[in-house]
Amino acid sequence: MRPTIRIILLIGLFLGSCNLPKSSDLATPRVDSPTPTRESAPQGLPAPASAPTILPSATQAAPPIPSTLPTAAIPSGPTIQGVTSSERITITTIHMLDEQAGWGVGNQGGSDHILFTTDGGLTWDERTPPEPASTDPAQTKTARVYFADDHLAWTIYTPTGGPPPIGDQYVWYTRDGGQNWQASSSLPLIGLEAFFIPEGFAFVDPQHGWLLAHVDAGMSHDYSYLFATTDGGASWQRITDPYSDGLQSLHNTGLAFLNAEFGWVTKDNLGVMAGAFFEQTADGGVTWEDVFLPAPAELDWFSEASQCLTSGLVFTGAQRASLIVKCRLSGEDTSDDEEWSFTYIYTTQDLGNTWQHTLLSSPVENMFFLDDMEGWAFGREYYRTTDGGFSWVPVKSVNWDGQFSFIDPINGWAVARNADEIALVNTIDGGATWQIIEPTTR
Repeated sequence: MRPTIRIILLIGLFLGSCNLPKSSDLATPRVDSPTPTRESAPQGLPAPASAPTILPSATQAAPPIPSTLPTAAIPSGPTIQGVTSSERITITTIHMLDEQAGWGVGNQGGSDHILFTTDGGLTWDERTPPEPASTDPAQTKTARVYFADDHLAWTIYTPTGGPPPIGDQYVWYTRDGGQNWQASSSLPLIGLEAFFIPEGFAFVDPQHGWLLAHVDAGMSHDYSYLFATTDGGASWQRITDPYSDGLQSLHNTGLAFLNAEFGWVTKDNLGVMAGAFFEQTADGGVTWEDVFLPAPAELDWFSEASQCLTSGLVFTGAQRASLIVKCRLSGEDTSDDEEWSFTYIYTTQDLGNTWQHTLLSSPVENMFFLDDMEGWAFGREYYRTTDGGFSWVPVKSVNWDGQFSFIDPINGWAVARNADEIALVNTIDGGATWQIIEPTTR
Protein backbone atom coordinates (compact mmCIF):
# COMPACT_ATOMS: atom_id res chain seq x y z
CA MET A 1 0.00 0.00 0.00
CA ARG A 2 1.19 3.52 -0.65
CA PRO A 3 2.59 5.06 2.61
CA THR A 4 0.32 8.15 2.58
CA ILE A 5 -2.84 6.10 2.23
CA ARG A 6 -1.76 3.63 4.93
CA ILE A 7 -0.98 6.37 7.47
CA ILE A 8 -4.23 8.26 6.87
CA LEU A 9 -6.46 5.19 6.90
CA LEU A 10 -4.87 3.46 9.89
CA ILE A 11 -5.19 6.61 11.99
CA GLY A 12 -8.87 6.80 11.10
CA LEU A 13 -9.54 3.09 11.44
CA PHE A 14 -8.06 2.76 14.92
CA LEU A 15 -8.69 6.35 16.28
CA GLY A 16 21.27 -6.04 -4.93
CA SER A 17 21.07 -9.32 -2.98
CA CYS A 18 21.43 -11.81 -5.88
CA ASN A 19 21.33 -15.27 -4.29
CA LEU A 20 19.18 -17.53 -6.43
CA PRO A 21 16.70 -19.59 -4.41
CA LYS A 22 16.50 -23.30 -5.08
CA SER A 23 13.53 -24.71 -6.95
CA SER A 24 13.18 -27.21 -4.12
CA ASP A 25 11.99 -24.33 -1.93
CA LEU A 26 8.69 -24.36 -3.82
CA ALA A 27 5.85 -25.53 -1.62
CA THR A 28 3.56 -28.28 -2.82
CA PRO A 29 0.25 -26.75 -3.98
CA ARG A 30 -2.82 -27.71 -2.00
CA VAL A 31 -6.36 -28.17 -3.25
CA ASP A 32 -8.96 -26.66 -0.95
CA SER A 33 -12.60 -27.33 -0.23
CA PRO A 34 -14.98 -26.87 -3.15
CA THR A 35 -17.18 -24.08 -1.81
CA PRO A 36 -15.87 -21.07 0.15
CA THR A 37 -17.84 -20.01 3.21
CA ARG A 38 -19.71 -16.75 2.72
CA GLU A 39 -20.64 -14.47 5.56
CA SER A 40 -21.78 -10.92 6.04
CA ALA A 41 -19.26 -8.41 7.36
CA PRO A 42 -20.42 -5.84 9.90
CA GLN A 43 -21.77 -2.89 7.97
CA GLY A 44 -21.69 0.83 8.55
CA LEU A 45 -24.40 3.24 7.47
CA PRO A 46 -27.78 1.97 6.20
CA ALA A 47 -28.28 1.39 2.50
CA PRO A 48 -30.77 3.42 0.45
CA ALA A 49 -34.06 1.81 -0.49
CA SER A 50 -32.85 1.00 -3.99
CA ALA A 51 -29.91 1.57 -6.31
CA PRO A 52 -30.20 1.53 -10.10
CA THR A 53 -28.15 -0.87 -12.16
CA ILE A 54 -26.36 1.29 -14.72
CA LEU A 55 -24.13 -1.18 -16.53
CA PRO A 56 -25.18 -3.42 -19.41
CA SER A 57 -25.41 -7.19 -19.25
CA ALA A 58 -22.10 -9.04 -19.63
CA THR A 59 -23.60 -10.83 -22.63
CA GLN A 60 -24.45 -7.56 -24.34
CA ALA A 61 -21.92 -6.48 -26.95
CA ALA A 62 -20.17 -3.23 -26.11
CA PRO A 63 -20.99 -0.53 -28.68
CA PRO A 64 -18.06 1.19 -30.39
CA ILE A 65 -16.63 4.19 -28.62
CA PRO A 66 -18.16 7.36 -30.12
CA SER A 67 -15.98 9.53 -32.32
CA THR A 68 -16.75 12.58 -30.16
CA LEU A 69 -17.17 12.22 -26.42
CA PRO A 70 -18.87 14.79 -24.16
CA THR A 71 -16.48 17.43 -22.96
CA ALA A 72 -16.25 19.22 -19.64
CA ALA A 73 -14.80 22.63 -18.93
CA ILE A 74 -11.09 22.20 -18.31
CA PRO A 75 -10.33 23.31 -14.74
CA SER A 76 -8.90 26.80 -14.61
CA GLY A 77 -5.58 27.98 -13.22
CA PRO A 78 -1.89 27.59 -14.06
CA THR A 79 -1.12 24.03 -15.12
CA ILE A 80 1.62 21.71 -13.92
CA GLN A 81 4.86 23.05 -15.34
CA GLY A 82 6.30 20.94 -18.16
CA VAL A 83 9.41 18.84 -17.72
CA THR A 84 12.78 20.32 -18.56
CA SER A 85 14.09 18.86 -21.81
CA SER A 86 17.27 16.76 -21.99
CA GLU A 87 17.53 16.32 -18.23
CA ARG A 88 17.25 13.33 -15.90
CA ILE A 89 13.78 12.33 -14.78
CA THR A 90 12.71 9.93 -12.05
CA ILE A 91 10.32 7.28 -13.34
CA THR A 92 7.88 6.15 -10.63
CA THR A 93 5.49 3.98 -12.69
CA ILE A 94 6.14 2.06 -15.91
CA HIS A 95 3.86 0.22 -18.33
CA MET A 96 5.66 -1.08 -21.42
CA LEU A 97 3.75 -2.13 -24.55
CA ASP A 98 6.64 -3.66 -26.53
CA GLU A 99 10.44 -3.54 -26.57
CA GLN A 100 10.47 0.16 -27.48
CA ALA A 101 7.14 1.82 -26.64
CA GLY A 102 5.53 2.35 -23.28
CA TRP A 103 3.90 4.71 -20.81
CA GLY A 104 5.37 6.06 -17.62
CA VAL A 105 4.77 8.41 -14.73
CA GLY A 106 7.70 10.49 -13.52
CA ASN A 107 8.87 13.77 -12.07
CA GLN A 108 11.83 16.08 -11.77
CA GLY A 109 11.28 16.83 -8.11
CA GLY A 110 7.74 18.23 -8.46
CA SER A 111 4.34 16.97 -9.51
CA ASP A 112 3.84 13.81 -11.52
CA HIS A 113 4.00 13.89 -15.31
CA ILE A 114 2.51 11.41 -17.76
CA LEU A 115 5.25 10.29 -20.17
CA PHE A 116 5.77 8.10 -23.22
CA THR A 117 8.90 6.36 -24.49
CA THR A 118 9.72 4.99 -27.94
CA ASP A 119 13.24 3.73 -27.20
CA GLY A 120 12.79 1.26 -24.37
CA GLY A 121 12.80 3.80 -21.53
CA LEU A 122 15.97 5.73 -22.35
CA THR A 123 14.19 8.97 -23.26
CA TRP A 124 10.67 10.17 -22.50
CA ASP A 125 8.23 12.58 -24.16
CA GLU A 126 5.81 14.78 -22.24
CA ARG A 127 2.19 13.55 -22.35
CA THR A 128 0.79 15.33 -19.27
CA PRO A 129 -2.78 16.65 -19.33
CA PRO A 130 -3.37 20.33 -18.52
CA GLU A 131 -3.86 19.59 -14.82
CA PRO A 132 -3.89 22.76 -12.66
CA ALA A 133 -0.85 23.11 -10.44
CA SER A 134 -1.35 23.10 -6.68
CA THR A 135 -2.18 26.48 -5.19
CA ASP A 136 0.28 25.68 -2.40
CA PRO A 137 3.83 26.14 -3.78
CA ALA A 138 5.13 23.54 -1.28
CA GLN A 139 2.62 20.92 -2.39
CA THR A 140 2.87 18.65 -5.42
CA LYS A 141 0.32 16.43 -7.17
CA THR A 142 0.38 12.67 -7.64
CA ALA A 143 -1.22 10.86 -10.59
CA ARG A 144 -3.11 7.58 -10.40
CA VAL A 145 -3.18 6.07 -13.88
CA TYR A 146 -4.61 3.32 -16.06
CA PHE A 147 -2.86 2.64 -19.37
CA ALA A 148 -4.85 0.42 -21.75
CA ASP A 149 -2.77 0.58 -24.96
CA ASP A 150 -0.75 3.09 -26.97
CA HIS A 151 -3.82 5.32 -27.41
CA LEU A 152 -6.10 4.93 -24.39
CA ALA A 153 -5.23 6.15 -20.91
CA TRP A 154 -6.94 7.63 -17.86
CA THR A 155 -5.56 9.54 -14.88
CA ILE A 156 -6.71 11.41 -11.79
CA TYR A 157 -4.54 13.81 -9.79
CA THR A 158 -4.55 14.41 -6.03
CA PRO A 159 -2.32 16.64 -3.87
CA THR A 160 0.40 15.00 -1.78
CA GLY A 161 1.30 15.62 1.84
CA GLY A 162 -1.78 14.48 3.73
CA PRO A 163 -5.54 14.76 3.27
CA PRO A 164 -6.12 17.30 0.50
CA PRO A 165 -8.87 19.92 0.56
CA ILE A 166 -11.98 18.57 -1.12
CA GLY A 167 -12.97 20.37 -4.31
CA ASP A 168 -14.10 19.27 -7.74
CA GLN A 169 -12.68 15.87 -8.67
CA TYR A 170 -12.41 14.78 -12.30
CA VAL A 171 -10.71 12.20 -14.50
CA TRP A 172 -8.55 13.01 -17.52
CA TYR A 173 -8.80 10.67 -20.53
CA THR A 174 -6.99 10.47 -23.86
CA ARG A 175 -7.68 8.50 -27.03
CA ASP A 176 -4.60 9.54 -29.01
CA GLY A 177 -1.67 8.54 -26.83
CA GLY A 178 -1.67 11.67 -24.70
CA GLN A 179 -1.44 14.17 -27.54
CA ASN A 180 -4.80 15.54 -26.40
CA TRP A 181 -6.63 15.11 -23.11
CA GLN A 182 -10.20 15.83 -22.05
CA ALA A 183 -11.50 16.28 -18.52
CA SER A 184 -14.53 14.33 -17.40
CA SER A 185 -17.52 15.99 -15.86
CA SER A 186 -17.04 16.46 -12.11
CA LEU A 187 -17.27 13.29 -10.06
CA PRO A 188 -20.55 13.24 -8.07
CA LEU A 189 -19.43 13.71 -4.48
CA ILE A 190 -21.75 13.90 -1.46
CA GLY A 191 -19.98 16.81 0.22
CA LEU A 192 -19.16 15.05 3.50
CA GLU A 193 -15.76 13.62 2.46
CA ALA A 194 -12.97 13.87 5.02
CA PHE A 195 -10.44 13.29 2.22
CA PHE A 196 -10.35 11.92 -1.32
CA ILE A 197 -7.67 9.34 -2.07
CA PRO A 198 -8.04 7.28 -5.27
CA GLU A 199 -7.18 3.59 -4.84
CA GLY A 200 -7.17 2.81 -8.55
CA PHE A 201 -9.00 2.22 -11.83
CA ALA A 202 -10.30 -0.90 -13.55
CA PHE A 203 -11.41 -1.10 -17.20
CA VAL A 204 -12.80 -4.02 -19.20
CA ASP A 205 -13.11 -2.25 -22.57
CA PRO A 206 -12.67 1.32 -23.92
CA GLN A 207 -15.99 2.46 -22.41
CA HIS A 208 -16.65 0.54 -19.20
CA GLY A 209 -14.51 1.37 -16.20
CA TRP A 210 -14.52 1.93 -12.44
CA LEU A 211 -12.69 4.17 -9.98
CA LEU A 212 -12.39 3.29 -6.28
CA ALA A 213 -11.61 6.10 -3.83
CA HIS A 214 -11.22 6.33 -0.04
CA VAL A 215 -13.16 9.26 1.47
CA ASP A 216 -13.23 8.64 5.25
CA ALA A 217 -12.35 6.05 7.90
CA GLY A 218 -13.39 5.12 11.42
CA MET A 219 -14.57 2.28 13.63
CA SER A 220 -12.91 -0.37 11.43
CA HIS A 221 -14.58 1.05 8.34
CA ASP A 222 -13.02 2.27 5.12
CA TYR A 223 -15.67 4.58 3.74
CA SER A 224 -15.27 4.50 -0.01
CA TYR A 225 -16.83 5.60 -3.27
CA LEU A 226 -17.03 3.43 -6.35
CA PHE A 227 -17.63 5.36 -9.56
CA ALA A 228 -18.50 3.77 -12.93
CA THR A 229 -18.29 5.07 -16.48
CA THR A 230 -20.00 3.72 -19.60
CA ASP A 231 -18.73 6.37 -22.02
CA GLY A 232 -14.97 6.01 -21.86
CA GLY A 233 -14.48 8.26 -18.84
CA ALA A 234 -16.35 11.35 -20.04
CA SER A 235 -18.84 11.00 -17.18
CA TRP A 236 -18.95 8.94 -13.99
CA GLN A 237 -21.79 7.81 -11.76
CA ARG A 238 -21.37 7.09 -8.05
CA ILE A 239 -22.75 3.58 -7.59
CA THR A 240 -21.38 2.73 -4.12
CA ASP A 241 -20.84 5.09 -1.19
CA PRO A 242 -21.00 5.07 2.64
CA TYR A 243 -24.80 4.85 2.45
CA SER A 244 -24.57 1.67 0.37
CA ASP A 245 -24.37 -1.91 1.58
CA GLY A 246 -20.94 -2.91 0.24
CA LEU A 247 -17.24 -2.01 0.43
CA GLN A 248 -17.51 0.08 3.60
CA SER A 249 -16.42 -2.41 6.28
CA LEU A 250 -12.65 -2.91 6.75
CA HIS A 251 -10.01 -1.70 4.32
CA ASN A 252 -10.27 -1.96 0.51
CA THR A 253 -6.88 -2.84 -1.00
CA GLY A 254 -7.64 -3.04 -4.74
CA LEU A 255 -10.17 -3.88 -7.43
CA ALA A 256 -10.47 -5.77 -10.70
CA PHE A 257 -13.36 -6.53 -13.05
CA LEU A 258 -13.76 -9.45 -15.42
CA ASN A 259 -16.55 -7.89 -17.49
CA ALA A 260 -19.18 -5.17 -17.21
CA GLU A 261 -20.93 -6.98 -14.36
CA PHE A 262 -18.54 -9.25 -12.47
CA GLY A 263 -15.78 -7.88 -10.24
CA TRP A 264 -13.91 -8.31 -6.97
CA VAL A 265 -12.50 -5.87 -4.39
CA THR A 266 -9.75 -7.26 -2.15
CA LYS A 267 -9.78 -6.55 1.58
CA ASP A 268 -7.70 -6.28 4.76
CA ASN A 269 -9.46 -7.72 7.82
CA LEU A 270 -7.29 -5.50 10.09
CA GLY A 271 -7.25 -8.28 12.67
CA VAL A 272 -10.81 -7.55 13.79
CA MET A 273 -12.61 -10.14 11.63
CA ALA A 274 -11.83 -13.81 11.14
CA GLY A 275 -10.71 -15.05 7.76
CA ALA A 276 -9.22 -13.84 4.49
CA PHE A 277 -11.85 -12.54 2.12
CA PHE A 278 -12.80 -10.27 -0.74
CA GLU A 279 -16.05 -8.70 -1.88
CA GLN A 280 -17.81 -9.75 -5.08
CA THR A 281 -20.30 -8.02 -7.36
CA ALA A 282 -22.37 -9.52 -10.17
CA ASP A 283 -24.23 -6.35 -11.17
CA GLY A 284 -21.43 -3.95 -12.11
CA GLY A 285 -20.65 -2.77 -8.59
CA VAL A 286 -24.09 -1.81 -7.32
CA THR A 287 -24.33 -4.63 -4.73
CA TRP A 288 -21.59 -6.64 -3.04
CA GLU A 289 -21.21 -9.81 -0.97
CA ASP A 290 -18.32 -11.18 1.10
CA VAL A 291 -16.49 -14.24 -0.20
CA PHE A 292 -14.24 -16.03 2.31
CA LEU A 293 -11.30 -18.11 1.15
CA PRO A 294 -10.83 -21.63 2.59
CA ALA A 295 -8.17 -21.68 5.31
CA PRO A 296 -4.84 -23.42 4.66
CA ALA A 297 -3.76 -26.37 6.79
CA GLU A 298 -1.11 -24.45 8.76
CA LEU A 299 -3.35 -21.49 9.68
CA ASP A 300 -7.01 -21.82 10.64
CA TRP A 301 -7.77 -18.15 10.19
CA PHE A 302 -11.41 -18.67 11.15
CA SER A 303 -10.46 -19.62 14.73
CA GLU A 304 -6.88 -18.37 15.20
CA ALA A 305 -6.53 -14.62 15.75
CA SER A 306 -4.70 -13.13 12.79
CA GLN A 307 -4.58 -10.17 10.47
CA CYS A 308 -5.09 -11.30 6.87
CA LEU A 309 -5.31 -9.24 3.73
CA THR A 310 -5.99 -10.08 0.10
CA SER A 311 -4.41 -8.05 -2.70
CA GLY A 312 -2.82 -8.18 -6.15
CA LEU A 313 -5.92 -9.62 -7.80
CA VAL A 314 -5.56 -10.59 -11.48
CA PHE A 315 -8.22 -12.12 -13.74
CA THR A 316 -6.34 -14.29 -16.22
CA GLY A 317 -9.27 -15.80 -18.15
CA ALA A 318 -13.03 -16.15 -18.33
CA GLN A 319 -13.00 -18.42 -15.27
CA ARG A 320 -9.49 -17.98 -13.88
CA ALA A 321 -8.10 -15.59 -11.29
CA SER A 322 -5.23 -15.35 -8.80
CA LEU A 323 -4.75 -13.22 -5.72
CA ILE A 324 -2.23 -12.77 -2.90
CA VAL A 325 -3.07 -13.57 0.74
CA LYS A 326 -0.78 -12.38 3.54
CA CYS A 327 -1.36 -13.07 7.24
CA ARG A 328 0.36 -12.21 10.50
CA LEU A 329 -0.52 -13.86 13.78
CA SER A 330 -2.07 -11.85 16.59
CA GLY A 331 0.54 -10.16 18.77
CA GLU A 332 3.22 -9.94 16.06
CA ASP A 333 4.79 -6.60 15.15
CA THR A 334 2.55 -4.74 12.67
CA SER A 335 4.84 -1.75 12.16
CA ASP A 336 6.67 -3.28 9.20
CA ASP A 337 4.77 -4.27 6.06
CA GLU A 338 7.50 -6.86 5.36
CA GLU A 339 6.79 -8.83 8.55
CA TRP A 340 4.18 -11.38 7.54
CA SER A 341 3.89 -14.85 9.05
CA PHE A 342 2.45 -16.46 5.90
CA THR A 343 2.14 -15.49 2.25
CA TYR A 344 0.00 -17.46 -0.20
CA ILE A 345 -1.14 -17.22 -3.78
CA TYR A 346 -4.69 -18.49 -4.22
CA THR A 347 -5.82 -19.50 -7.73
CA THR A 348 -9.21 -20.52 -9.08
CA GLN A 349 -10.27 -21.83 -12.46
CA ASP A 350 -14.03 -21.67 -11.81
CA LEU A 351 -14.47 -18.06 -10.57
CA GLY A 352 -14.05 -18.90 -6.92
CA ASN A 353 -16.07 -22.08 -6.50
CA THR A 354 -12.86 -23.98 -5.74
CA TRP A 355 -9.37 -22.77 -4.89
CA GLN A 356 -5.81 -24.06 -4.90
CA HIS A 357 -3.11 -22.29 -2.93
CA THR A 358 0.68 -22.20 -2.75
CA LEU A 359 2.60 -21.15 0.37
CA LEU A 360 5.53 -18.90 -0.57
CA SER A 361 8.75 -18.57 1.39
CA SER A 362 8.63 -14.74 1.44
CA PRO A 363 6.06 -11.94 0.99
CA VAL A 364 5.05 -10.64 -2.45
CA GLU A 365 3.25 -7.39 -3.20
CA ASN A 366 1.80 -7.75 -6.70
CA MET A 367 1.43 -10.06 -9.68
CA PHE A 368 1.77 -9.59 -13.42
CA PHE A 369 0.49 -12.01 -16.07
CA LEU A 370 1.38 -12.00 -19.76
CA ASP A 371 -1.48 -14.36 -20.59
CA ASP A 372 -3.53 -17.04 -18.87
CA MET A 373 -0.44 -19.20 -18.17
CA GLU A 374 2.69 -17.03 -17.81
CA GLY A 375 3.08 -14.72 -14.82
CA TRP A 376 5.22 -13.41 -11.98
CA ALA A 377 4.67 -12.56 -8.31
CA PHE A 378 6.94 -9.79 -7.07
CA GLY A 379 8.53 -9.01 -3.72
CA ARG A 380 12.10 -8.94 -2.42
CA GLU A 381 12.04 -12.50 -3.72
CA TYR A 382 10.01 -13.03 -6.85
CA TYR A 383 8.40 -16.07 -8.39
CA ARG A 384 7.28 -17.28 -11.81
CA THR A 385 4.38 -19.47 -12.93
CA THR A 386 3.88 -21.16 -16.30
CA ASP A 387 0.66 -23.01 -15.44
CA GLY A 388 -1.72 -20.15 -14.71
CA GLY A 389 -0.81 -19.65 -11.06
CA PHE A 390 -1.20 -23.19 -9.75
CA SER A 391 2.52 -23.55 -9.00
CA TRP A 392 5.26 -20.98 -8.45
CA VAL A 393 9.04 -21.30 -8.82
CA PRO A 394 11.44 -18.83 -7.12
CA VAL A 395 13.40 -16.80 -9.69
CA LYS A 396 15.63 -14.41 -7.79
CA SER A 397 16.16 -12.45 -4.58
CA VAL A 398 16.83 -8.71 -4.74
CA ASN A 399 17.40 -5.98 -2.17
CA TRP A 400 14.76 -3.62 -3.56
CA ASP A 401 11.01 -3.35 -3.95
CA GLY A 402 9.68 -3.02 -7.47
CA GLN A 403 6.81 -2.15 -9.76
CA PHE A 404 7.25 -4.42 -12.77
CA SER A 405 6.23 -4.54 -16.43
CA PHE A 406 7.05 -7.50 -18.69
CA ILE A 407 6.23 -7.74 -22.41
CA ASP A 408 7.31 -11.38 -22.87
CA PRO A 409 9.01 -14.07 -20.75
CA ILE A 410 12.47 -12.47 -21.01
CA ASN A 411 12.05 -8.70 -21.51
CA GLY A 412 10.94 -6.65 -18.54
CA TRP A 413 11.30 -3.33 -16.73
CA ALA A 414 10.93 -2.32 -13.09
CA VAL A 415 10.85 0.78 -10.95
CA ALA A 416 13.20 -0.31 -8.15
CA ARG A 417 12.96 1.31 -4.70
CA ASN A 418 15.20 0.94 -1.68
CA ALA A 419 14.47 3.40 1.14
CA ASP A 420 14.73 6.85 -0.49
CA GLU A 421 16.53 5.60 -3.60
CA ILE A 422 14.68 4.86 -6.83
CA ALA A 423 15.90 3.64 -10.21
CA LEU A 424 14.55 2.39 -13.52
CA VAL A 425 15.96 -1.03 -14.44
CA ASN A 426 15.39 -3.58 -17.17
CA THR A 427 16.10 -7.25 -17.86
CA ILE A 428 16.58 -9.24 -21.07
CA ASP A 429 16.89 -12.64 -19.39
CA GLY A 430 13.60 -13.03 -17.53
CA GLY A 431 14.77 -11.25 -14.37
CA ALA A 432 17.98 -13.19 -13.74
CA THR A 433 19.95 -9.94 -14.10
CA TRP A 434 18.94 -6.28 -14.15
CA GLN A 435 20.60 -3.21 -15.68
CA ILE A 436 20.07 0.40 -14.57
CA ILE A 437 18.56 2.82 -17.11
CA GLU A 438 19.26 6.53 -16.67
CA PRO A 439 16.16 8.11 -18.23
CA THR A 440 16.08 11.62 -19.63
CA THR A 441 13.43 13.83 -21.20
CA ARG A 442 13.35 14.83 -24.84
